[in-house]
Amino acid sequence: MKALVIISLVLIVLFLVSGVLESVASADKISVDAWPMFRGDLSHSGASSSPAPETNQTLWKFNTGGQVDSPTVVGSVVFFGSFDHKIYAVNASKGAVIWDALTGAVVISRPAVVDGIVYVGSEDHNLYAFNATNGDKLWNYTTGNYVDSDPAVANGIVYFGSEDKNVYALNATTGAIIWSYATGYKIMMSSPMVSGGMVYIGSEDDKVYALNAFNGAFVWSYATGSQVVSSPAVSNGVVYVGSDDNTVYAVNANSGKSIWNYSTGGPIYSSPDVADGLVYIGSSDGKIYALKTSNGKEAWNYTTGGIVASSPTVDGSVVYVGSEDNKIYALNALNGQLLWSYTTGDFVICRPAVAQGMVYVGSYDGKLYALDASDGVIAWSFATGGEIDSSPTVAGGLVYIGSHDGEVLALNASTGMVGYNSEMHNDVVWSYTTEGMVMFSSPAVANDVVYVGSYDDNVYALNATTGAYIWSYKTGDPVVSSPSLYNGLVFVGSEDHNVYALNALTGALVWKYTTGGQIMVSSPAVYSGRVYIGSNDDNVYCLNAPNGALVWKYATNGYVVSSPAIANGILYVGSYDHEIYALNALNGKLVWNYTTGGSVASSPAIANGVVYLGSGDDKVYALDASNGRVLWNYNAGGEVASSPAVANGVVYVGSYDGNVYALNAVTGTSIWSYSTEGMVVSSPAIADGTVYVGSYNHILYAFGSPSSKQTHSPPTVILVSSILAIIVVVSCVLATVLYRLKHKP
Repeated sequence: MKALVIISLVLIVLFLVSGVLESVASADKISVDAWPMFRGDLSHSGASSSPAPETNQTLWKFNTGGQVDSPTVVGSVVFFGSFDHKIYAVNASKGAVIWDALTGAVVISRPAVVDGIVYVGSEDHNLYAFNATNGDKLWNYTTGNYVDSDPAVANGIVYFGSEDKNVYALNATTGAIIWSYATGYKIMMSSPMVSGGMVYIGSEDDKVYALNAFNGAFVWSYATGSQVVSSPAVSNGVVYVGSDDNTVYAVNANSGKSIWNYSTGGPIYSSPDVADGLVYIGSSDGKIYALKTSNGKEAWNYTTGGIVASSPTVDGSVVYVGSEDNKIYALNALNGQLLWSYTTGDFVICRPAVAQGMVYVGSYDGKLYALDASDGVIAWSFATGGEIDSSPTVAGGLVYIGSHDGEVLALNASTGMVGYNSEMHNDVVWSYTTEGMVMFSSPAVANDVVYVGSYDDNVYALNATTGAYIWSYKTGDPVVSSPSLYNGLVFVGSEDHNVYALNALTGALVWKYTTGGQIMVSSPAVYSGRVYIGSNDDNVYCLNAPNGALVWKYATNGYVVSSPAIANGILYVGSYDHEIYALNALNGKLVWNYTTGGSVASSPAIANGVVYLGSGDDKVYALDASNGRVLWNYNAGGEVASSPAVANGVVYVGSYDGNVYALNAVTGTSIWSYSTEGMVVSSPAIADGTVYVGSYNHILYAFGSPSSKQTHSPPTVILVSSILAIIVVVSCVLATVLYRLKHKP
């Protein structure tokens, strides 16, 4: 078992500039246009001479499919790793331009697209509104349970049901609640139908409800024999709906009186479609039925090879429907004869969407399919990261779909590419898939090569321009430490207890040194021909860089997951014993130590004679580097495992409270903060006036001003999301890690 993973984040790297690397290992500031490694340089100073943003204006966000770890910036490219097993290179000036928006859980709800806004529910209990063009979240409304119901939009109001039993009506522009109505039990898949000033919806209390659309007042309810997950359809004053009691019902829309009912051979989860005097609906008996609207008599039925939970779509003279036999069917609407079928890789339970001669449908094989409506020939398919039972919506040349991987996607309807924007273009440079999570390890870049560790136990070397594989070296356990480079060697730690030195060109082992515990997130610092690193055996180690010989070690009283930083011959590092230590880098003797109120997983930044560090007591500390005296501390809203970065008199750091903070480096006063809505353990990187930082909400942020000149204009957020067809990114399971570390055996 790969014991206790840590929750800070520590990483390293270096931008090799011929033989002057050793001078970089001092506290000298980093090149203006680069942040080539964790903490910026070999000594982990965390300081930069770059101009830095004075506001939290967001230049771009890159939305990924996993937590985001600390980025590395070289030239115009941001490199970072992801839990989706990938390493990415993203254009630093723009980010990704094709969007996907992440919710907090499974998306079964079918999106509604009205007036340039996408409305969709999620099992994270929220209904979301996204900008249809770029994926910006406009608002979200939190209910008390899953929102699998499809929203309906009419007259500036969004209607939907929740498994908290309620029907909701929200202002479509602001998300403010207008009214809610409590049914007798959960509203699962049943979705509202709005017609004639009324809202019709089914509930698991076995009833169909009619409510006043403007104030939510009860008008009538109709009791079936079982739960109603089918969504009502309304046509010519009649409500049609299915029930788990195997029956299709026709009810007067004004009075709720029964007109007719028809019994199938199984429960009905399918929702009806009505066209040309016929009601089309599927049943768990494996059949699709066509019933006469006037009297409920069967016009025809067609038997598939599985349960028909999919809701049919009628387009012209053709009925399109899916089945749990993995197929999509096209049937003649008048007589039920098979026109064509297409076999996917798993169940098809969503309702097909038809637009411009194409049929779009999702499958439990995780793919969205685009088929020629006339003959079923596949035009393209798009693979998401999870099952698809959300039904696609087509509007404005885009297909909108939800997936069990928690994503809401916007795809180009004609090509299957993830969205489009006429003013932007694809800025993902490349991606590379390892066999395990890229967790905490931050890429190091030197001589057009990217070095990074993976949870598959390997250290990788990749071409920085193309992402092409160069070499890999397999250790005995996951590599979450971040590599450093010095004199043609790559230094990195592994959970197999070893520190490794590898030939940077070939990946061949030069030496390894075995510590007494796992090397988790602590990453090597290089200074004056020596390698410094922490271990879970509670020690800080100093090793000879050319041969790995032990020079000294210093015992703390807790895990050392913090990465050492060195300035003016002094090594600074944190420990899980709550202490910040200053040690003589040459002999390991204690210079001073300072006790915080919590575990210190954060790695120090050093600038202008000050040590900046975060702690598990929710504070950011500024200490005098010479004697450890507290200059100031700042109380964030959560633990600070993120490692600070310093530039232009400003300290940038993240917190478990989801915020990125910009603090005055001299006084500690807040300059600005930005809420990401996800824990921030990522350590900021600063390059060319921009601060890059990742969040547990799966987004990489870039803060700065659009022009090179800094402004004091009010903060704005520009979401430039991602290209799910090609990418998904980033790194860490923090809560589990923290729990384990705090319960050290």
